[in-house]
Formats: sequence, structure tokens, C-alpha cells
Amino acid sequence: MLLTIGAIWLPLRVLIALVIFFALYLFAAKIVRAFLRPMPEDPDPEKVRVVSERFRCSICGAEVTMTAAPEGFDPEAPRHCREDMLLVVEAE
Repeated sequence: MLLTIGAIWLPLRVLIALVIFFALYLFAAKIVRAFLRPMPEDPDPEKVRVVSERFRCSICGAEVTMTAAPEGFDPEAPRHCREDMLLVVEAE
């Protein structure tokens, strides 16, 4: 019995296609699972305090105004352009 290259190559191509299909299936299933997670609950309005802090990005100049923070925690500077933003104005 003589095996040709085509006879060996066909099962190998089918195996490669199945591996690629399985990898794509796992990737798509992971993305779908991420969308199916429930949204986090809204914070309790009684445990949120009003703040008035403005932050500015030192690289591009974008500004963010923070208006609320969890009770008992000082708000952290948000990140923009991969750097912490600088505090510009803090309410007294």
C-alpha cells in the first residue's frame, strides 16, 4: 500500500482546522460570558458623600470633575494617558 503526500496531508489539515475552530469557539464563549455577567448594584445613596474635585491630565490637559465619593474614602486620582491626573481644585 503506497501512501501519497495528499493522503497524509488531508487528515493533518482537518486536524489543524479542528484545533483552530475549537480555539475560536473558546474565545467567543469567553466574550459571551463576559456580557452575561450581571451589572454591579448601584451604591447606597446614603453611603455616598458629595465632593467637588477637579483633576487635570498633565499630558493632554483633559479635565475631570468628581462629584461623589463613597463615605469614608478620599477619591483617588483617575488615570488618563496612562498617568495619574493632577488635583486642580478641591472643595473645602
